[in-house]
Amino acid sequence: MIIVLDASAAIEIALGNELSAQFKKLLQDAELIIAPDTFISEVTNTFWKYRKFAQFTDEVCLKGIEFCLGLVDDFASSTELWKEAFLEGNRYQHSTYDLFYLVAARRHHALLLTKDKKLNEIAIASGINIFSLK
Repeated sequence: MIIVLDASAAIEIALGNELSAQFKKLLQDAELIIAPDTFISEVTNTFWKYRKFAQFTDEVCLKGIEFCLGLVDDFASSTELWKEAFLEGNRYQHSTYDLFYLVAARRHHALLLTKDKKLNEIAIASGINIFSLK
C-alpha cells in the first residue's frame, strides 16, 4: 500500500496525540510513504506556531520537524501538482495547500492519511481512499 501523508497526520504522530498509534501502524505497513514537497513548509510552520504560542523549545520543534520529515520516503514536486491542485481548489472551494495531498494521492492510487475532516470529505467525494476518523 502507498500512503500520502499530510502534515496534520505527521504532526499527530510526532506529538503522540490521540490517533498517533493508529497512524503509525498504517505507516509501518506501507510500501511507500509520499508527501508533496509543500509538506516541508507546512510542518515547519506548524512547529513555528507551537514555538510561538505554546512555548515549545527550539530543540523540541527542530526534533519534531526532523521526525516528521523522516516519515516520508519520497516528496512529490509541487511543480508537477500545482495545476490540478488549483483546479480542485476551485471545484471544491477549498485551500489548494490541502489539495496538493489529494492530487498526489490520486496520482499514486494511494491512501490519503490526514486528520483534516474537510479534506477527508473531499477525498471521499473524489474516490480516494482515506483512513476513517470514525
